[in-house]
Amino acid sequence: MDSLWSMSTTVRESDRIYGFLSVAKKIEGEVWDTITQKKYQVLLVQYREYLNDPSNGQTFQRLNHEQIEWLSNKDRKMSYEVAESIIDAKAYVGGAEMRGRQSMAPLKKLGLVYMDNSNRIVISDLGNKFINNEITFEEFFLDSLLKIQYPNPLDDSYTTWNTKPFISTLHLIRRVNEFCELNGHKAKGISKDEFGIFALSLKNYYDVDKYANLIIDYRNQYETILDELEKKTFRESYISSLLPNFKEPITNSIEYTDNMIRYFRQTKMIHIRGKYANTYIDLEPRRKTEIESILAIDNGRPLDFPNAEAWLEYFSVYGTYILPYETIEKLKKILYEVNAEIKQLSFDNAVSYEPIVYQGNDKSQFKEYIQKARGVRTVLQNLQLKNEYFEITKIDEVIKSLTLIYERDRERLLVNKPSLEFEKWMNVSLNIFNDAHLIKPNTIVGDDNEPINTAPGGVADIECYYETYNAICEVTTLTSRDQWINEGQPVMRHLREFEVSSDKEQNYCIFVAPKLHQDTVNTFWNSVKYEYEGVRQRIVPITIPQLILLLEGVKKVHSKNKKLDHKIFGELLHKCSDTTDLKSSREWIPNVQRNIGDWVSSL
Repeated sequence: MDSLWSMSTTVRESDRIYGFLSVAKKIEGEVWDTITQKKYQVLLVQYREYLNDPSNGQTFQRLNHEQIEWLSNKDRKMSYEVAESIIDAKAYVGGAEMRGRQSMAPLKKLGLVYMDNSNRIVISDLGNKFINNEITFEEFFLDSLLKIQYPNPLDDSYTTWNTKPFISTLHLIRRVNEFCELNGHKAKGISKDEFGIFALSLKNYYDVDKYANLIIDYRNQYETILDELEKKTFRESYISSLLPNFKEPITNSIEYTDNMIRYFRQTKMIHIRGKYANTYIDLEPRRKTEIESILAIDNGRPLDFPNAEAWLEYFSVYGTYILPYETIEKLKKILYEVNAEIKQLSFDNAVSYEPIVYQGNDKSQFKEYIQKARGVRTVLQNLQLKNEYFEITKIDEVIKSLTLIYERDRERLLVNKPSLEFEKWMNVSLNIFNDAHLIKPNTIVGDDNEPINTAPGGVADIECYYETYNAICEVTTLTSRDQWINEGQPVMRHLREFEVSSDKEQNYCIFVAPKLHQDTVNTFWNSVKYEYEGVRQRIVPITIPQLILLLEGVKKVHSKNKKLDHKIFGELLHKCSDTTDLKSSREWIPNVQRNIGDWVSSL
């Protein structure tokens, strides 16, 4: 055990892969030498796929004011020369060409890109299907992760390994669950710590049982320790002893864990259990048929390939891993299982139930019907949120999560990045508030209704449909001037598009951030006080502490076993977006605060 497996620490967020590939497409056919490697890194900056996170303290280091302005203003078209000046100013150790190689590495590891015999860049069949939207994120990541293996003819990393890491991890989680059940314990998957220590160091496919036993032993010791500081010391000592020759094993274990769980989640085969520090990674129970079918035929042993060409023909072509559950018999079973869930959710939420039925034998159409059924299930899962979070203790859970986001406490949050967690808990908050017909998040979720990707560009984060008005909700974790640059125009544009399509006369936008930057407020003020493209808008900018205050108010209503009428919430939105008697944007936010305080008191 001498290293941990990771896809990339350069592209920590799996949803950024698409953007990196889009830029790689621009240099397809060029020789992958140091000149092109630097060019790729410059293009990533030019097309805002790199150095695009203002909340990262390192983004603007070594840059002058003008360069910072270029990076900050995302609506401003950047030239190659400006992007190159930014890269040169960063003065990366190893040069921009090394950064280019690091940025290309995950694309090569995932089979999206390879270099031909002339060392020219080639976007693979898998890469082209992904970038052309012929396959979904889920289909791409599943196809790639099922096939990644060490050794393979084109990758000189992990040379002493003998496994398909994703497959072996699925086997490991299942085996730990089986051991728990045999000993009368609850099967719950493996913890984040256990994932980082054991799943990412499982280098031989035949060591699954050995590592499952190691996890059980580690867990038994860890859970007997009551003091949190002692637990941390035990964990760090354990990792250091297992990985004595690995660079920064404790830090890398945490970073690699978050990185790889996000990649694994894209396949929708992984389920997150628990909250905060007690997060467990389990097999997705709603994909049991799919997972069991795969594990029945694949023990994680790497395949043999005579040469690089044979490996590429398998790895970089979509669909060469034959999914064992894509038979008519198995697809019928999967649709039956999803319908059974829909039936139960319908019963639990007291709504009518209509099964999704397909009588044909076309596999593609069968899969479309399964996807349709899963969409219905997601709607019912969101309805269930409203009922589940009626309880006071559940509202406290939301408040705690929002507090962690406000405090930027990433360690105690789930494995998701804060922006994704924010969208999740904002969705729950809106479901708690009142009797909305539908709260529709545009966040990409797994079968467990947990978020995988934030809402795509061009649409609001959340859409809210009520009996007498409609609304959208936009959230951001940005707090500096970048909040205005990134959110100002897009929020107003999203609201206008929503207003046009809405069937209601009154339409609002609830904008929530940890704190509001004055430039953002000034922008929204002009839209609300005067006009946006000729017509006034109704935007309500609030902070996370104010959102928590609203939830505390709703708790009062729920404590009397009552639900809040959406019209009462609508009155608050109306007052907060009414600037008739206000003279400047400096008066607006204090007025919003007074209205929120009065509203909570009135409850």
